[in-house]
Amino acid sequence: MKNILLVDDESKILKIFKSSLTKQGYTVYTAANGQEARKKIADLPANLVFLDMKLPDACGLELLQEFIGLYPNKIFIMMTAFGNIDNAVAAMKAGAFDYMVKPVRLNEMVVTIEKAFEWLGVKEENKRLKEKLQQSEVNGELVANSSAMKDILRLVERVSSTEANILIHGESGTGKTKIAQMIHMLSERKQSPFIPVNCAAIPEQLLESELFGHEKGSFTGAVSSRKGKFEAANGGTIFLDEIGEISPAFQAKLLQVTQDKTFMRVGGDVLKKVDVRIICATNRDLKKLVEEGKFREDLYYRLNIVDIYIPSLRERQEDIPLLVEKFLDKYRSKHQKNYPTNRELLNHLMNYQWPGNVRELENAIERAVVLCHGDSITIEDFPREILDSKNQSFTDLLDGEDYIPLPDLLDEMEKKYILKALDDSLGQPSKAARKLGISRQSLLYKMNKYFTEDL
Repeated sequence: MKNILLVDDESKILKIFKSSLTKQGYTVYTAANGQEARKKIADLPANLVFLDMKLPDACGLELLQEFIGLYPNKIFIMMTAFGNIDNAVAAMKAGAFDYMVKPVRLNEMVVTIEKAFEWLGVKEENKRLKEKLQQSEVNGELVANSSAMKDILRLVERVSSTEANILIHGESGTGKTKIAQMIHMLSERKQSPFIPVNCAAIPEQLLESELFGHEKGSFTGAVSSRKGKFEAANGGTIFLDEIGEISPAFQAKLLQVTQDKTFMRVGGDVLKKVDVRIICATNRDLKKLVEEGKFREDLYYRLNIVDIYIPSLRERQEDIPLLVEKFLDKYRSKHQKNYPTNRELLNHLMNYQWPGNVRELENAIERAVVLCHGDSITIEDFPREILDSKNQSFTDLLDGEDYIPLPDLLDEMEKKYILKALDDSLGQPSKAARKLGISRQSLLYKMNKYFTEDL
């Protein structure tokens, strides 16, 4: 509700503004002095308060300082007939949203009011996002607001207490490593090591030594015996990332340790046994590789006792606002800035395809913070590819081979056109409605239809 409290000792001004603003759709309350203002601000649901600087029984600036501490979620705008820089600076330092000099014109007041309510809306959206972030399932660095991710976390909870080998698959950047770490931390092995190994990053000729260790003199440069990752993970968990990249020859060597947890060091002849849980991850389709003869079927079934698929970010768009809020929280305390978001920005981020998934989103947020000039990040602070997706033309759709359902396409075009009109009108619905050639009521209906479910 857009409720306004006007505090001024000039009854004529109160009557004029109350009548005019009520016609504009606002609920308006009035108070003629400080004592009345204290009572009404405590009893009435006013979101926005106009305070006269000079009242019969109080100083408006002192009243502002009192109210700011008591009502931090309200917006305050100062008014005075004695405009000077010192008063304006004092009011803004005390926490006023804006400062207006009398006589105040109605159209100027309406612009200020709509800006204030737009800012309040952003503030409330950020607050709701933080509350949802706290209420959602947050495990380590994972945020699960979407039903798909909540299902995964429930599965993770069930399998963590078992000894089953697990295969995690999904696109790069979806959080496969974090899922593996979570399984380890929820298991009875959490006090023992979690050893990650990126199989794709280790040359084929060194991978066997890296995993199983080697004996002194087993190859050139082996000046001493060395334990491998499996021995280092004894009692805990070994995480073999990018398992789909290992060669068929090494797959055969890996099969034995997955069957009975035994192996020999390179150059050794002693069979070693370890108590280790194996979790693997891949961004490739291992089943397809098995069908093509590029991955051993017996190894595949040994590793894939439990299969966990992590959906891409574009498959769980509901998580994006909370992820954005989580990543921004990293920088708020560091830079002492609020970095608020808004519906338009979140809409663009939710519509982008995110080929790099959560990792790409975090990098994009960090870039936006680095390039941000003010307190608020905008779409212009994001990487070029995200801007290019924002500016995709209708010609691109005509040139594409895929068809978007016509109702969805028309809704998306209408939504973007409304956002543009609102931007060009500084957030004023009446002005935007005139630009669009529709009534204010029609615009408000469409805004409610398109934007209330974005968060």
